[in-house]
Amino acid sequence: MEDVLAIGDSYNDIPLLRAAGFAVAMGSAPPELRAEADAVVGDVEHDGVAEAIARFVA
Repeated sequence: MEDVLAIGDSYNDIPLLRAAGFAVAMGSAPPELRAEADAVVGDVEHDGVAEAIARFVA
């Protein structure tokens, strides 16, 4: 799990982010989710998933 990057944007993603080795919250995520994340990227409208992949995977 330490090699897993997880991306979330809602409360139901908190367990996913906690389990992953590196947690990324979308910019539109609620504050509680962003607090669980190692990084925050743009929201869906601003290609946040692509940003996360470019910054942390590629």
